[in-house]
Amino acid sequence: MNVHLAHHLTWPVGDALQLAEIGLARAGFPRTISAVDGCHIAIRRPRANPNAYLNRNQYYSIILTAFCDSRRRFCHVTAGHPGSWHDARAFRHTAVATALAEEPRFLVPEGMHIIGDSAYPLLPQLTKPYRDNGHLTARFNQRLHSARVVIEHAFGLLKGKFRRLNYLYMARVEDIRQAVTACCILHNICIEPADRLNAEDAAVFDAVEHVEPHDNPQAAAYRDGLCNNF
Repeated sequence: MNVHLAHHLTWPVGDALQLAEIGLARAGFPRTISAVDGCHIAIRRPRANPNAYLNRNQYYSIILTAFCDSRRRFCHVTAGHPGSWHDARAFRHTAVATALAEEPRFLVPEGMHIIGDSAYPLLPQLTKPYRDNGHLTARFNQRLHSARVVIEHAFGLLKGKFRRLNYLYMARVEDIRQAVTACCILHNICIEPADRLNAEDAAVFDAVEHVEPHDNPQAAAYRDGLCNNF
């Protein structure tokens, strides 16, 4: 990444961390740093290992895994993983997942968390909805979804501003990765608080296949505590 642009794609710390937490708390889910999700970027058929890039909807794509704050600004992005992967696998290959495994408090202070959907692993620093069991977790799931939708809006705005992301006609995956990352940086530079997602932009969001990973017992206890507070 160009060093002159890197500061436009940064993890929230200090005042930015407080702003991110306040914004997502207003959305109904307090103590949240960012929301994570993945989407497909359609590409031409790669020359090398094309089957790996053929997704469940039967077109070739790479996965963009992104984290964003309450202002729909991307905090971290990883682009280029094969379209046949599911969310949890793509997440495991991000720098954020590595940091959470090695030095979790470097990114996520004690008592705070990232939010994701059911495709992601339940970690002490990453919480997700309960499986639908028809009991007392519906309010928790509803509030988490209301806050997490910010990442879907970010994807919609990104693809709405940069229409070329609807199909990238590039031969090299490395070039695709750099182009997608550059668009995410430009999104952060030009996004305005008043930006709205129209119906056409919302339709371009294409989620990655969901395969629920096993829950972490420590993380499950942390989530139960959050749910009880609600």
